[in-house]
Amino acid sequence: MENVLAVKRELIARFIPLKGIVTENCNDVVDIILNNYEFLPRPEAENDPSHKQIIPYVTLCRGDEVFVTRRLKKGGESRLHGLLSIGVGGHINPDKDGYDDKVLERGMKRELEEEVYITSMGALLPRGMINDDTQEVGSVHLGLFYTLEVTGDVSVRETEKLEGFWAKRSELPTLSEQMETWSQFAAQVLCE
Repeated sequence: MENVLAVKRELIARFIPLKGIVTENCNDVVDIILNNYEFLPRPEAENDPSHKQIIPYVTLCRGDEVFVTRRLKKGGESRLHGLLSIGVGGHINPDKDGYDDKVLERGMKRELEEEVYITSMGALLPRGMINDDTQEVGSVHLGLFYTLEVTGDVSVRETEKLEGFWAKRSELPTLSEQMETWSQFAAQVLCE
């Protein structure tokens, strides 16, 4: 059984919006997470809104372009099948990512390596925290939103779970209706 990194909601609740993205106090929240996280069995965590599963969520940018993926039916989270995403990320677990103060960083790098092939990476920038307590998936997850500047090619590794393409930032609003909610929030920041 997979265990996933989570933190008690009560510890971070005052910092996160009910629905949307926030760019303030991110370092404080990361410190709280690193000092208080625990690993819960995933089936339990997926139905426990008293905890937030922490998900690194990285948007790949290449100048004025953003890498977009579509979640296919063989992907793990059936509630997101068919939706577009501009974030690469996933659950952090102890077997792959460890237990120390670098666990979030290792989990984020592992998820990037598992999901996409990147020719050349540039700066990784923290951008905010994404939350959506108004829907089932979002009520048990918190996204740590980053952008990663890349050059050259990017391609999907998990082709049975995802397909990918580049879109101009100016195109993101027209794709919004097809996006998962976290990507809708991230796109707002990228289009500002």
